[in-house]
Amino acid sequence: MESKKINFFNRLSFIILLVTISLSLFFFIPYVPVTVEASKGFLLSIGATLALFFWLIARLGEGKFTLPKDRLVLGVALIPLVFLISSFFSASIQNSLFGSGFDVDTFSSMLIFFIVFFLASLHFQSERRILYFIVSIFLGSLVFLVLQLFNLFVGFERVLPGVMKGIASGNFVGNINNFTLIIGLITLLSLLTIELLKTKRAFTIFQYFLLIIGLFYLAILNVPLVWLLVGLFSVIIFVYTISIQHAKISFVEEGHYKYRFPFTSLVVIFVALIFLVGNNTLGVLVSRYINVSNPEVRPSITTTSTIAYRALWRNPVTGSGPNTFVMDWSLSQPKAIAQTVFWGVDFPNGYSMLLSLLATTGILGLLAMLFFLFLYVVRGIRLLRVALHSALSNYITMSLLLISVYCWLTVIIYNPNIIILTLAFASTGIIIGALVSRGVVPVKELSFLEDPRNSFFSILGLMILMVSTVLLTYIYVDKFTSIIYFSKSLANDGSMESLGNSEKMLIRAISLNKNDIYYRTLSQVYLNQMNLLINDKSISKETLKTNLQKLINLSQESSGLAVNQNPKQYLNYMNLGYIYSAFVPLEIENSYEMAMSAYNKAGELAPNNPSILLAKASLELAHKNNEEARKYIDQALLLKTNYIDAIFLTAQIDVSEGNLTNAIKKAEYASALSPNDPTVFFKLGILRYNNSDFTGAYGSFEQAVILNPSYMNARFFLGQSYNKAGRKNDALVQFKILKEIYPDSKEIKDAIDSLSYISQPVEKTDEISTTKTKVDPNSKLKENL
Repeated sequence: MESKKINFFNRLSFIILLVTISLSLFFFIPYVPVTVEASKGFLLSIGATLALFFWLIARLGEGKFTLPKDRLVLGVALIPLVFLISSFFSASIQNSLFGSGFDVDTFSSMLIFFIVFFLASLHFQSERRILYFIVSIFLGSLVFLVLQLFNLFVGFERVLPGVMKGIASGNFVGNINNFTLIIGLITLLSLLTIELLKTKRAFTIFQYFLLIIGLFYLAILNVPLVWLLVGLFSVIIFVYTISIQHAKISFVEEGHYKYRFPFTSLVVIFVALIFLVGNNTLGVLVSRYINVSNPEVRPSITTTSTIAYRALWRNPVTGSGPNTFVMDWSLSQPKAIAQTVFWGVDFPNGYSMLLSLLATTGILGLLAMLFFLFLYVVRGIRLLRVALHSALSNYITMSLLLISVYCWLTVIIYNPNIIILTLAFASTGIIIGALVSRGVVPVKELSFLEDPRNSFFSILGLMILMVSTVLLTYIYVDKFTSIIYFSKSLANDGSMESLGNSEKMLIRAISLNKNDIYYRTLSQVYLNQMNLLINDKSISKETLKTNLQKLINLSQESSGLAVNQNPKQYLNYMNLGYIYSAFVPLEIENSYEMAMSAYNKAGELAPNNPSILLAKASLELAHKNNEEARKYIDQALLLKTNYIDAIFLTAQIDVSEGNLTNAIKKAEYASALSPNDPTVFFKLGILRYNNSDFTGAYGSFEQAVILNPSYMNARFFLGQSYNKAGRKNDALVQFKILKEIYPDSKEIKDAIDSLSYISQPVEKTDEISTTKTKVDPNSKLKENL
């Protein structure tokens, strides 16, 4: 191949890699309901595989490989290798190899990160190209911050409704903590540039803009971990700047010394210190003006260590498998968690990524990471030793170390997302490239065209690599397309037509990527279709029987396939139990036994989860075995003393046995345990209403409406209770409010006209039953009206 063509493919590979890294800071797909993490994962996967493909073409034309001869390359290569080995010992190989939505802790993601590292070590072997990398980070950061500011003060949804369908967090990174970590990195990189590099006024203003906007967001979000990192790195920048000042390194003209005190670093240090010391006070002050919620929680170091220890006890060498921490959590969740508000949270990660990897990849994974980190530290020190050749060389070195050290620290102390991990691997690869350019790391040239005996196998190997790269790209496209179909399937209004569309979307998603989440969702779609079909009085018995049997078979099949895809995920067995539980009232043979068997298996995989015991109680209740149901409820309450759903299920049993007074007492106890839950007061109101205690009923409904003014179902029964208690004017006020929202409702119109009767009786058991899925209470109004 001609040298021009070889250079073209080399340059094309370099440009694709550089643009991919820069775009990842703000990339998302507008108008598509796919999470921003999945969008960035797709971008990175496609960009990395294409860059590798064109690099391989160049090698085929050139007939040789020129590779860095350094142990760090081996250290990084061990990470995806260990993930691959661990995946084959995982309970769910598919989940460990590819995950469900470009998860960062899968083998496929680690392979992509290695490709980024490997190509970066080859493409960035000159100061000019390394500067391209740093400038691309600045340009990506500029676009990222401008978009964020526009969204904060104007709002994309106001200008372009629906453009941010996949951005639930309101930012272009992901969760708030990862967003803040990226802001912290941008802030520090700008600070380093201001202190170490003398540039033109326009570029300096640009750096101050990034710094000020970064500090502005850090103050708004006020995450202590990020303030700590920003403070520590600012101190390092401050001390380092003063030290090289005394070493007489010029920032104005090469060879002429001019002292510049790092005043900006000192200001950032004091700002970080103020927010760290007065975190609560300043947080309250900022929240008065800008309300930014950060609901993210993670297990503590102690809890994560306990989970990891138990996982290692079961699988010491390879762990439970990549991307399976959520299963380790379910299996070893401490009993004390059941008493907290996080009892129902299935944590996908532990305290940090490093600790999580100890559980999922075992001792092998931990040794691989420690080996890599050791080599990384050694290479970082070697890079520092050759940094002080010039102001520009010094700046490049410190920028690379800042980005890489910052990102690898987050791996040790947090769970970074795909952007931070991409920057971590890319900057580490560039460190190797910088050491090559300065002659510290040698290169090895492997020519495979000179010897005819070796050329055939070498070219064949290259072709296999190229085909594998294309195949990998195809897999990632399929995977992302399946996520789009799955996301579209979730948008349904509960009608038969809408559920039919969801079914089609899910079947398409499964055809591209067989995933237990997809199968679980599909089984629920079939179950919802069954419920609609049973309540449809317009179809004949024969048609009902035929269609019902078909849906029963389909729901059984899809829920069973979910279990087959991931037999260690307790949610798959819970879903299977729900499906068979729904068949119990239909008197389908063995449905009760199959449901109980599924719940028992779920209980083995999540022994400290009280919802499984409650599901068994509901099954016994459907099987008309109230005594057994009470036993399971007692076990659930023993595990979680403040389990509101369990208390109300007991109340439901009391109602079914005609003991309404007992049911009310239990509901009152539940309201004392959960005084801020409007649904609790709504259910209490229903019980009191059915007991003809209309004064007590409207008191409960009033509290429900106070806690949630948009709780229309509670407002409707509040009006009915007022009417029964003789407060007709107050009842009229409530019904007029409802009429403004539902102007076509005949029931509301009749209530306003007469205020003398309740046109539709209250179903006693339905209002206090424990549903298997969370239902918006407002949706009940459409059924009642």
